[in-house]
Amino acid sequence: MNWPLAKTERAPKSQELALTTIVKIRATDQLMSAVYALRRQVSVIEQGVPEDLEVDENDKAATHLAALSDGHVIGTLRIVRHERTAQIGRMAVSAHSRKKGIGRELMEFAAAAASRDGAQEIILAAQFTAREFYKQLGYIEEGAVFDEAGISHVMMRKRLRP
Repeated sequence: MNWPLAKTERAPKSQELALTTIVKIRATDQLMSAVYALRRQVSVIEQGVPEDLEVDENDKAATHLAALSDGHVIGTLRIVRHERTAQIGRMAVSAHSRKKGIGRELMEFAAAAASRDGAQEIILAAQFTAREFYKQLGYIEEGAVFDEAGISHVMMRKRLRP
């Protein structure tokens, strides 16, 4: 998996918000400061996740997606590979961009990228309140509800290929 430091690919256009692009970046990319700022705003400030849990060792190895509109990061998630499984996490969409299809576009882009890179499935720890969103994208709940950073989560999985 040799991903360039920054690779721009067009995402499907959202009918509700003119999404400029989604870019794949690594932890060393200049855009990461804006990605981390958005994640901090959503996770730490809005949801109360302890700041020391928001950034972890997986960020260094992950591929990060950044949704850009007018040059500003309005959404993000990260993909961590574990052999034939891609794990999606740290999804965040700015408050003014929510309910406009950005999360869906990020997830669809991530699934396509993971599939192209040979992943057979995607797993994620969904916030319990967001599980219906992921179900609409074809993810299936697995196991019991658990606490992560003070927020109820459930594991979800989506097969990409046999």
